[in-house]
Amino acid sequence: MKGMECKTYTYWGVAMIVYMLLMYISLLVLSVIIWADKSLYTCLFITVILLFGLLCFYKITITIDKTNLSFKLGIGLIKKSYEIANIKSCKPYTGISKRMGIAGPKISFTGNILEYYIVTGFKAIELRFHDRPKTTVLIGTNQPDEISRYIQSLIDESINALKK
Repeated sequence: MKGMECKTYTYWGVAMIVYMLLMYISLLVLSVIIWADKSLYTCLFITVILLFGLLCFYKITITIDKTNLSFKLGIGLIKKSYEIANIKSCKPYTGISKRMGIAGPKISFTGNILEYYIVTGFKAIELRFHDRPKTTVLIGTNQPDEISRYIQSLIDESINALKK
């Protein structure tokens, strides 16, 4: 596939934004009711903590070029990059549980490692790697079919280039 450009997909965590705002409003109301004499400091503390959380997880941006797949959560404090040549497979994934949370590693009893980076929703792309056969990475998106097809085409192109 000649002429492959850099593609960027941004997925806004609308539910995350709504949850954070509802939590913010609830905590502000509670702080004014419970700690009326110290509510300014409490409100300021709550505002800083929730604003930081919101800035870290309000969206996910996936960027794919001919050689790399990278993503960043929110303003980019959490970001990762993977070489296309090192990715064994990419496919859509729909088994995301609410209990998984937003981001982080999960190690099973069998030694398999699951890394997941999700801002909201139940869809993702699943990546498996040549050099880490026990690791699976899930990256949340609302377009798993389109993104996985594109990445898989880059993987196939990379394999064909190595065969030549």
